[in-house]
Amino acid sequence: IAQSVSGLYAVFQLSTSLNPETDCAMAKWGEGDPRWIVEEREDGTNADNWHWTEKKATAWSDKTIRTLLPDLAVDGPGGKARITEIDSITGDVIANCRKGKLIFFYEVVIKVKWTGETDDGTVVNGTGEIPNLSEEQDIEDVEFKVKLTSDETSERKKVKEIMRKKGGDLVRTQLATWLRMLKEEYASDLVKPAKKAAANGGASPGVPAPVKVAAQPAAPKASPKKAEASQPKYKDFTLADEFKCTAMDLFSAICTQEKVQAYTQSECKMDPKIGGEFTMFGGNVQGVFEKLEPGKLIQQAWRFKHWPAGHFSTVVLKITETEDKCKLSLTQKGVPESDLESTKAGWKNHQWDRMKAILGFGSGLSIF
Repeated sequence: IAQSVSGLYAVFQLSTSLNPETDCAMAKWGEGDPRWIVEEREDGTNADNWHWTEKKATAWSDKTIRTLLPDLAVDGPGGKARITEIDSITGDVIANCRKGKLIFFYEVVIKVKWTGETDDGTVVNGTGEIPNLSEEQDIEDVEFKVKLTSDETSERKKVKEIMRKKGGDLVRTQLATWLRMLKEEYASDLVKPAKKAAANGGASPGVPAPVKVAAQPAAPKASPKKAEASQPKYKDFTLADEFKCTAMDLFSAICTQEKVQAYTQSECKMDPKIGGEFTMFGGNVQGVFEKLEPGKLIQQAWRFKHWPAGHFSTVVLKITETEDKCKLSLTQKGVPESDLESTKAGWKNHQWDRMKAILGFGSGLSIF
């Protein structure tokens, strides 16, 4: 009992010795120890994107894939075929963000119907299936299973093989487009913009400024103006030029590593297949082949190394052969406005003009 009374008396003495104006005053707004102040955010949540956030993308993916796959058409020796409809899409697609990093989980099964005809006009019907579209597998390795629903004949089997090989390549190209849209567009709002910390009186980053305890109230501080986040603007453009060569020569010059290295006079890597990657000019230009039609068309996901992380433009190169020359038409979409002119000049000065001079493709008239 004596110890308890003694303890209570000590507390009473301490409380009567405190100055209510200085020792017991609550910290005013903005005057606390900066080590304990959580960064102010307009949305009030998930500072610095630290916590795990999730966004379901199943419904969006279903809708997007249903616009990308129908009407894909292929032909070859033996006949032609095209995908007519999506029969079903099952599974889940989820986008996540943790510590500012986007993470994707998806496991999807896609079933389609296709129709075609043999060289003699016989109708062919069949189905196609992607049994396991998953983040654990590269798009270029996705399997496309094809079956006949029509009676099987040797001629109809040729059309089936055209759909399996060429149709499968087109399907994988479109799925690569879906995946890029998922990462760059649909999931972009998962990463919240971090507000820059206010200047800390010259203190080193990560080291809190000394905390002063003052008896006098601090003078009011002006509220810092919020910096407006500037979003990059993107532009599209077209170019065209003529070359004195065959369409296949020009196609090979654009896709063959040895030839590209010869006329750019720089290190490059080329893997000319659907989903194959390429780099040029020592890695400053990089991308992926999305569509290849020998002698006719090349489509690429294309970027400069310094562009915003994950952003690719779309490049489509069309080759048209005439009697003694061929025309190359380029369309490029999604180029940051600040790099528009240098990108246009790069195609002409560092690739096309050098291709003519070094590979002997002549000096056709450029068309802009």
